[in-house]
Amino acid sequence: MKVGIVVDNDFVNDVRVFKEAAMLREKFDVKVLCFKTEQDLIYETSVDYVALGKRAKNALFAMSSWLPIYKWIWQAGIKKFIAKYSIDVLHVHDLYMAPPAAAAIMSSRRDVKLIVDLHENFPATVSTYNWTKGFFRQMLTQPHLWAKKEKDILEGVDRIITLSNNYKQDLALKYPSLNAMNISVFPNVIDFSRFENFQIDKQQKRDTRVTFLYFGVVAERRGIFETLDIFERALANDPNVLLRIIGPVDKADKANFEDYLKRESLKNGVEYVPWIPLEELLTELDRVDVCLAPFHINEQHNSGVANKIFQYMYAGKPLIVSACTPQMELVLKARCGLVFSEKEDYLKHILEIARNTSARIAMGRRGKEYLHTHFDSENHTENLYEVYRSLASCNGSNSKTNLKV
Repeated sequence: MKVGIVVDNDFVNDVRVFKEAAMLREKFDVKVLCFKTEQDLIYETSVDYVALGKRAKNALFAMSSWLPIYKWIWQAGIKKFIAKYSIDVLHVHDLYMAPPAAAAIMSSRRDVKLIVDLHENFPATVSTYNWTKGFFRQMLTQPHLWAKKEKDILEGVDRIITLSNNYKQDLALKYPSLNAMNISVFPNVIDFSRFENFQIDKQQKRDTRVTFLYFGVVAERRGIFETLDIFERALANDPNVLLRIIGPVDKADKANFEDYLKRESLKNGVEYVPWIPLEELLTELDRVDVCLAPFHINEQHNSGVANKIFQYMYAGKPLIVSACTPQMELVLKARCGLVFSEKEDYLKHILEIARNTSARIAMGRRGKEYLHTHFDSENHTENLYEVYRSLASCNGSNSKTNLKV
């Protein structure tokens, strides 16, 4: 079986896509089509690209709910990709990539099965982005149209993969016309084998203060500004704490974030690093004491557990997380951290955990043990293979890729 993986992002640094590709290569002939970035150039012999400038990509994607140019560009690229490698199954990542894939399959006149891998609840997510907020931005981007299109998109694919059982159940309940048997779950669990190859650089010094880490995209929807507000108060109570932030800043939030970093009250208590390669993550985790996941509670963040939660647990770090259902349930079951619903709880947890070394160590140990006991990647690999086996068993039947969007 020839499998084509399609992602409108860089491939190497998309942890979920890279991991799934590695797993599928154990059984199938896998090719990748992605958006070309510098990080992916080392894979030039095994990865195909859609060449599009970053600014053009961002602008066209922002308007893709109603303006089909972005869809047409990817449709053309996917059609060539199918023909070049005689693809049997297209595995596309996220809801908005299904329409160009389906159109490419139809124009290719090949019986290609289509899997859509939902990284998040995209119709809910897109409305949380600051670039869709405000009267003129909403008029330009029209994010609400994705919610209207979702049913037709999902009904028009052969298989659906979600992040969690909760998300699977939500979709089945929301759209009874979907066959729940065709919806599979593949959580954001880390690629253990990949992480085992990462080395910790012990030459990197630890700060003497109790260090908290926020890792990932710096954005309002992810709770970064509440976190900065809380640390401003925490530093006034206990100067022995440090907040380290690693990750790119959403363009819409950049000015606000920079204003926070300039505050005198935060100047000596916050460190910011724009980006690190994934192979350096374990080194950074070795330098911190507590990891944070303060995401806003919404449909997006209730659709599954973020990959970074599993990365924190792998490193044996205690967590402080917001009460988004999946991550809250995981942290409470594993007894590996603290959950907050209100800002005052957030502050209280930070101050308490900063002063209790033994509690931090115990939580981190329990989280690591729980991860290895309950999220062994071999079990999830079988779930992924089963999706493909089910498609192989229905070869010869007509593909469902006849989307109306």
